[in-house]
Amino acid sequence: MILQSFDYLDEILESRHRHEQEAAVAYYASELLEALGYQPGAGEEALQRAMRACAALHVPLELNFRKTYCAREGTMEPDWQLSPLASYLLIVNCDPGYPPVAEAQLLFLKKNRSF
Repeated sequence: MILQSFDYLDEILESRHRHEQEAAVAYYASELLEALGYQPGAGEEALQRAMRACAALHVPLELNFRKTYCAREGTMEPDWQLSPLASYLLIVNCDPGYPPVAEAQLLFLKKNRSF
């Protein structure tokens, strides 16, 4: 079952209870997208939607999305450091046609609601 590969996502869920400023930028978009089955460099559309959602909520983007650069195969590539909120918004804005994305979205629902 794919859910067992979501230790990274479980960490995001658990950290949502921490004070917002303590966990301001704890995750990398590239790592999260990779865990969701995206190829390196993909997922830009979901990231942009997550940023728009954050802005629509009047939550400061700079506290939740920080541009950074990571070395990959000898080159520097842009990446984003994400807060737990930004990570959640990214996951819910990814394509649920990817089975790992659909499972991650279901995991969020199960952890936050009782059936």
